[in-house]
Amino acid sequence: MSQTIDFALPSPQADGRDSFPGYVLGEILRTSGPQPRCHRAEAILSAFWDRFGPDKAMLVAQAAFTRHKGFWRGAPVTPLRFEESQDAFFALPLLEEATG
Repeated sequence: MSQTIDFALPSPQADGRDSFPGYVLGEILRTSGPQPRCHRAEAILSAFWDRFGPDKAMLVAQAAFTRHKGFWRGAPVTPLRFEESQDAFFALPLLEEATG
């Protein structure tokens, strides 16, 4: 049996590095429903926060889950989209769009 993500309901916005993973995981649940568990999700999302800083990290996440309704280029947004290897494909275009 596959595990799904489990956590408290998200706040409308993360108020710091520690709450950012919960915010993103909550938005994934809200927009796409239960997903297979990603055991590295918190580490990936915390590293994203560290790379982009609070303002830019939130801009990217909010754009992904509000403007794009949790889908990016036809696929659901998952924690893996926030990996550094995806920055040029996912985060940077969303950031450019948000700050345009």
